[in-house]
Amino acid sequence: MIVGAILAVGASVCTAVFARFMRSAVDTYPSGRVPGAAASCEPPAVHAQSRLDGNLGWRIAHWWLARQSVAPLRRRPGLRQPTILVLDHGPGGLVGAIANATARDTTIIASDGTSGMGALARTRVKETAGRFGLDARVAFVEQSNHAFPVVHGSVDLVISSGGLHNWPEPEWTFAEIRRVLTPSGRFVVADVRRDLPIGIWVLIRAWQLVMSPAPLSTLDEPSSSIRSSYTAQELEWLAARAKLPEFRITVWPAWLILERNVHP
Repeated sequence: MIVGAILAVGASVCTAVFARFMRSAVDTYPSGRVPGAAASCEPPAVHAQSRLDGNLGWRIAHWWLARQSVAPLRRRPGLRQPTILVLDHGPGGLVGAIANATARDTTIIASDGTSGMGALARTRVKETAGRFGLDARVAFVEQSNHAFPVVHGSVDLVISSGGLHNWPEPEWTFAEIRRVLTPSGRFVVADVRRDLPIGIWVLIRAWQLVMSPAPLSTLDEPSSSIRSSYTAQELEWLAARAKLPEFRITVWPAWLILERNVHP
């Protein structure tokens, strides 16, 4: 009888805690865009992001995005050496994946405006692409995304993952992407979507509550990034105003991918 009572009380407490969590998750579901401070502004959060960047899930995501993005570069009329610009490279996981997925004559420029991020990214790229010297092709620059460190019409691929929601003026950045691309150049911009399904939002809130590193949880990440991100309709409007050529938007359960159509 005592054991039964204890189990009943435990079940009641668990039910109450679960119900409270669900109410909180539903009540905090994004109803509109709320720009927030980037986690990269806080050094402890940057280091926490760097550790997460090495997790298996992120490594697979970076591998897939890199492979999909660089595939068109394998068709090179005249065998011209391609150039890739990685915007807001962050901890460097995507840069390393691109270095591993491209030919040795490819030039990779990795740009990020956060002070000190380049040093973290160099270490990650050395770990993931340094075995065969593939990291030697990567040039890291600390530069605002309002002024890219490349000349007009010289880049074959501009790629960014997870940075769009932090861009102060997305249209300016899109205009810079248009400026630096070659006539047949491609862009791929991937980011979280604000109108993600409520079930995925609840799972993210649960992960944040239980498993998110303290420096990120203190900043309400990743929920804060989702609240400051865009819907597909908003992203389409921004891309159209910036006159990005031949763009399309692919909607995934938790992500949006804006890219230029590639014609065979």
